[in-house]
Amino acid sequence: RAGLHMRRPVAAEESTGLPAPREGTRVRPVHRHDSGLPVSQDVRSVHRMLEESFADHWGSYRESFAEFVQRLIETPEEAGWDQWWIAEILREDRWLPAGGLVAVPTTATTVEGEGTYLEYLGVHRSARGHGIAKALLRAAIADAAERGRTHVDLEVDADSPTGADGLYAAMGWETFERTQS
Repeated sequence: RAGLHMRRPVAAEESTGLPAPREGTRVRPVHRHDSGLPVSQDVRSVHRMLEESFADHWGSYRESFAEFVQRLIETPEEAGWDQWWIAEILREDRWLPAGGLVAVPTTATTVEGEGTYLEYLGVHRSARGHGIAKALLRAAIADAAERGRTHVDLEVDADSPTGADGLYAAMGWETFERTQS
């Protein structure tokens, strides 16, 4: 399998200048308690969106919620709750989870400033084609710009059944490395 490592530069004006989500779609950060910890229902929603969206991908493994939480405990850098988003879609007067995005900061190097890495982005099958992925990506780009970061990186399966690499390219990501596994 080929993996594409893609990068998109971020401009300061993107903190407020990106298009809003389509009507009937919204993106919000996971809700958090005063302690900073996330509301468990939102963590469950993100987990469910990721599991459903990757079910048709090569090498997919069904990770139980308990395994998901255990992995977060073991790798707390993945639990930067202020960079977790949920996309919701309006259906029959109710906002329903439609997608999730988990991002983490990347350390600045001598070549690149601090960036954002998109760990996971998933859109539930029933919500595909409604601009959910674009809305989540724009939220992550705006957040990176607001934080003064210089770029947003991600990795995608070159043979993704959803054609995700095409969406990323259309939104300004360019492949800077290709790996084989």
